[in-house]
Amino acid sequence: MQRELPALGEPRKVKDVPMDLLKMCEDELDAVRLCIQLSGYTHEYIAKTLQIDKGHFSRIVSGSVGYPTHKRLKLMRMNGNYAPVQYECNELGLVPVPFAEYERLLKADEELKAVKAGSAAAEQQAKIGELESKCAALEAALAAMLTSSIKVAA
Repeated sequence: MQRELPALGEPRKVKDVPMDLLKMCEDELDAVRLCIQLSGYTHEYIAKTLQIDKGHFSRIVSGSVGYPTHKRLKLMRMNGNYAPVQYECNELGLVPVPFAEYERLLKADEELKAVKAGSAAAEQQAKIGELESKCAALEAALAAMLTSSIKVAA
């Protein structure tokens, strides 16, 4: 019987699961099973690492009993994928984004708003300049008309 050795060195980096695999999941339990299957670990090793009785873990995977929610994060970190969370986000119409990426997007959004505000101010200044030019031209034309009508009346 083959047994897994605890990894010495760096832990697995947790990765996203391909969407085509997630779409095959019919429920959360399928997503947990996918998380386990993609890890390559045996059920015995996962149960031992999560400190779950081997028989109870077998019942969890078969769907006879529910998965302990307080062990979900450890399961995903240990197995190296986010399948359960990705499944839930997909079902809710959300996209899971790492916090660092989310902060970067917020900063980029603020910068874009500032650029648009500056651009809008510049556009408004240009429009004001155009309107001032038109007003000056109309005033000159009106003055010319008034001058010519005064000459005609005299």
